[in-house]
This record gives sequence, C-alpha cells and structure tokens, in this order.
Amino acid sequence: MWKSLRLAGLELRCIQRGQGNRHSEKLCSRILADAVSTRSCRGRLLIVVGLVIAGAFMTHPASAAPERPLIVTQVPRRAPTLPPASQQGGLVRADWFDGARLVLVDETNRITVLSQGFQSACDPNLSFDGKRLLFAGRKQAGEPWRIWEIGLDGQGLRPISPPGLEARQPVFATTLFTLDSPEPWFTAVFVGKDSTVTETGQAGGSSLYSVRLDGSDLRRLTWNPNHHFDPYQAWDGRLIYAAERHPPYPDRKGGRVSLYAIHVEGADMELYGGEAGRRIQQMPCLTPGGLLVMIESDEGRWDGAGQLACLRENRPHVSYQRLTDNPGMVFLYPSPLEANRVLVAGRQTGAEGEWAIYRFDADLRQQAELFNTADYHEVQALLVRPRPQPDGHSTVVNTATNTGAFYGLNCYDTDKRMTGHLSPGAVKRVRFIEGVIQPLPGPPAGCLPVPRRLVGEAPVEPDGSFNVEVPAGTPLLLQTLDERGLALATCGWVWVQPKETRGCIGCHEDPERIPENEYVMALRRPSNRLFLPPEQRRSITFRHDVAPLLAKHCALAGCHGGSETPLRLPDQEFPWSEESLRKAYQNLTGVTVSAGEKKSQDAPPGKYVDRGQARTSWLVWQLLGTNTSRPWDTPPVRSAKVTTMPPMDRAAPLNAEDKRVIIQWIDLGAQFDLPKPDLTKPKN
Repeated sequence: MWKSLRLAGLELRCIQRGQGNRHSEKLCSRILADAVSTRSCRGRLLIVVGLVIAGAFMTHPASAAPERPLIVTQVPRRAPTLPPASQQGGLVRADWFDGARLVLVDETNRITVLSQGFQSACDPNLSFDGKRLLFAGRKQAGEPWRIWEIGLDGQGLRPISPPGLEARQPVFATTLFTLDSPEPWFTAVFVGKDSTVTETGQAGGSSLYSVRLDGSDLRRLTWNPNHHFDPYQAWDGRLIYAAERHPPYPDRKGGRVSLYAIHVEGADMELYGGEAGRRIQQMPCLTPGGLLVMIESDEGRWDGAGQLACLRENRPHVSYQRLTDNPGMVFLYPSPLEANRVLVAGRQTGAEGEWAIYRFDADLRQQAELFNTADYHEVQALLVRPRPQPDGHSTVVNTATNTGAFYGLNCYDTDKRMTGHLSPGAVKRVRFIEGVIQPLPGPPAGCLPVPRRLVGEAPVEPDGSFNVEVPAGTPLLLQTLDERGLALATCGWVWVQPKETRGCIGCHEDPERIPENEYVMALRRPSNRLFLPPEQRRSITFRHDVAPLLAKHCALAGCHGGSETPLRLPDQEFPWSEESLRKAYQNLTGVTVSAGEKKSQDAPPGKYVDRGQARTSWLVWQLLGTNTSRPWDTPPVRSAKVTTMPPMDRAAPLNAEDKRVIIQWIDLGAQFDLPKPDLTKPKN
C-alpha cells in the first residue's frame, strides 16, 4: 500500500508492506502528518525523506529473534527486605538487590556470571566501545556498595569510587576538559549516599558524584537536600537524572520525583520534563529515535515499578505521552535498542509476579518477552555493543574557588499565574537563603530538618535583572521581594558550582522561551557579593528573635497575653519558660515542637503564620494593617477585619526593623530554633 502527500512540489511517499497491518498504516500516516506540520523546516523535511527512503518506518513483528548478547542483573527469587512500613509508598524506592549478580547471556541463552567473588552486584553500565563494564558491587554482606570496573572478558577488575562512600548506579561519562588542561579526561558518574537528613526529615539523602576513572578527583555534582538518582548521559553530554523535590514552604504537601539535566561537572541544572505526567518519573533513557523513555507512577512503590511514558527529546516540556496504561503489568529499567525500541524489565502485578526481560516498541506499543529464568528476577538488561560517545564538555568550574555567580535577565518574565499582576518596579530586591545540610541523626525536635539562614539580599534593576555572587556548593532558595520586603515568589533549591556563572531568563518562566539578545543593566556592573563567612550568616528563630518582640509588644494584659486571648501568648515576664515558648509557637504556627514537628489540632496552620510565606500570614497583615496577599495566592478565608497591631493606646508599635525581622522569619520558614551548636560550620 502507498500513502503519498504532495508538499511544495515534492511528493513524499511512505511505503507499507504487507496486508492489514494497522500499526504500520497508522505510523505511515503519522510521519506524513509530521512532514506537513514542519513544512517550513527544510532540514527536518530532508531528514524525514531520508528516513522513509531508508525504510526506518518498517514495523517489527513481536516474534523477531531476541537481541544478544545481553548483560542482565539477576536477583534471587526470595522475599526482599522491605523498608519499614512508614517509609513504603514514599517517593524514593527501596534497595532490593542484596544477593544479586551480573550475568552475560549469549546468543544460545548460555549464562556466564560476570560478578564472581561479589556477594551482591547490580547497576551495569557499558563503556562506549562495549568492552568494559561499570557496576555497583560489594564483596561481603553489610559492606558499603562500591563502584567497580571490569572487562567483559573478566579481566582488569578495579575499584573506582572511594572506600566508605555508599555508591550505586554508575555511568561512563564522556570527556571533560578546561581551556588550560593538557588533554581531556574521562569520568564516571554515580549516585552516592549522603550521611545527612533530607528536607522532609528522612535519613540518608543521595547526590550525584563524578570521579576520574583512575579513582581521583572526586566531585559532588548536585546539592539539593533530597535524593538524586538514575543518571543517564545524553548524546549532547548532559546528564539526565531523577530528583526528589518538594514545595519550598514547610507546611505544603505535594512532593514529586522529576527529571532534571546538568552538565557533567554539575553546572546549569534545569528541570528537564516539566510538570506533565504522573507524580514520580524516574529511570530515563534515550532512544536513537529521539524519545526519552522513563518509568512513572502516581504513588511510590517499594521497588520503583510503574508504567512506561516518554518525552520527545527535541521538545521535552510539551511532548509527554503515556506508552503503557496496563493495570495488570508494571515495568522497570528501560535501556535503548534501535529506533524507538527498548529493553525493559516487566512483570505481572501481584505478589508472585516475576521480573523478566522484554523488548518494547514505543512506536507500536508492542512488547515481547526475551529472557526469563526460574530462579531469578531479571532486571537492568543492556545490549552488548559499542555505542556513540556523547559530546565532550569544556568547563570553567574550578574547585579551588568557593563562590559562583547567579544572574537573572528579567524577573517579570514569569509563569501564567503571576503574569499581568507584576508591574515594572514591583520587584525591588532578590533574597538568597542557604539550606544548611545536617549530618545524621539530624537536628532535634523544633528545628527544620534543613535549617535556613540568610545569605543576603541584592537590588533588582529597573529592567528586572540582577547579578550576584553567592557561595558555591550550597543549597539555595531564591526569593523576589516587594517594597515591604515580602517574598513575591520562592523558587525550589538551586546551586552554583565553584566559579560557575549561572543565568536564568526570569522567574518560573516558559521553559521553551528564548530570551531576546539584550545587554541587561545588572550585567553592566560587577556582581553584588553575597558571601559572608558562615558564622556571620544570619539565622532568625522564634526563640531568639521573634519571641522577645512579641513579649515586648503583644503579650500584655488586655492585648494578647494570657490564656483567654485569641493568640494566648504567655503573660509572664520574658524570658519565657521552655513550655511557654513552645506553646506560643504552636499557637502561632499550628506546629507542635515538643514531640517533633507535627500539626496541632487546636491551632491549624495558617491561623496566624503560613510558614515560608509572610505575605499570606495573618500576623503580617495585622502588623502592617493591610491584606498583603497577591492575586495569585489562595490564602485562608479570614472573617476578622484587618487592623493595625498593636493598638496605639495599648503598646508601643514595632519599628520598621522589628517588622522586617518577623517578615524574614516567616519567609525563611518560621523556624522555632536552631540545632546546637549554632550553625557556624555547615556540612557541605
């Protein structure tokens, strides 16, 4: 059958062979429609024609001969050690690879064990020439996982990652070089488990690290206080990976696992896939046909299983598609074959489902089982073959320095919620907040899991641009401020690498937008230097900064002092007792700190203070005498009339600096206290 289309004097033909194949007919129609939609792009049109001529759109029957040889991770079919029930269903999957092994499966299904001498081995990754293997392994049960390299002939075993650092999921990375380096060098990128507390209070975050293949020059690539995992290197040299993220406001729910991209030295982090799709997206891989295939799910599973979905590499923010939606089957660990076909582990849902290796065609939505054994679960399959080496990367990152630059082109380029509500001049300053990473076992009750302190503020130019120098290798929150010092918007955690100059177009702007070629005002001068020594960076807490102000101006007889008043502040002389301090904090924020951070039934969040968002907080409205929420906010409904507090006839008013302290306290997360000792030596 022939389908043809005449376009601009050129006849395009897509040949379908065979009778009654509805998949190939549908695919043929699709590619001709794509040609119509891109008729103005001469280069892409030629590519389409070339692919048709080459027969790239021929269908592949599900019963085609299996690809061989394969490297596969085999996990013994026994009940895995599951995480505690309180952690099951979380965003990050459990480790269930104890006792696993790596095998080579040849064309006759003969199995050769590659990980002899290891109690556990998994996470295989092939070198670009297809001759060497990186993997995670441990020789004795209970030892930390470590990254190893070995030839497929079983020779040349050597460790890559340093001892003592729990290391998983390695990938061979392409070359990195500087302008003055004698020659480029190859690196391996892996996931290292950090002995720290995540932003949600869970023990043991994880970060991406790189190391030279000789084991030297260990570098940390990601700095957000959460989990980072599943690195995959794209053809352009960038690393695509999955990362846990949460709203920057302590009381907000709605965490996700999303895909991000960075360069191989950890610079230029960006959200890769946008907000489309299910809540958890992980295990990315890129096909030769231009699809990023991933595993996604709405709720966390202990083993990470989910459905297959994809993005188109040329427009990842707007091209999301589901590939499977089968409640009877789940998948893990896709890896590329040719065109838009992948190897993937799959199993039937249910307690007795066994993992086997399948070939899945993303164009036809077809799958076929390739490899399965009776005694093992089969996952993490790779086809043994050479593969193209991604582009190398030139870097300016210099680990001898400890700062980087951060600039914005225009704060008024923002998302749809805020567009039209910010007039020029509304954004006055930009604030940077440091997240201080806490070692295990973590801070005591009453402290945020990742305490926050002020790095500094800098002016925003009339054209909306800013330019600052900030600490490198540090989790940072960025806030834009209005004339009162109230945060208008807060971005999630970001960082800069040493000597990196990182720029953004706007604040939560359209990710596909290309900025105008404009020499903005902030770049015509040196950066504002926001780099006080750690011991001089200001932390604002209820105990030390806010409670004294409330005791002086609010906790008075006939005002808010005593148990019969709405706020129920202690009417005793300051300093208050420990019990009174905690009760007053609970009455303001709705958070009980005596037994860890949890919600109080008698003082719901938002009654007086919305932690992390001063502009919607009732306390701020009363101090300033006006509703300071913005059109894009959804503040709680408040029936009481906003009046200026404290009344002139009852207590001395707060001065401008006192009000600024309370505003900053709330915007920094409304912390009750800081860990002891004070945060003078953060663990980076």
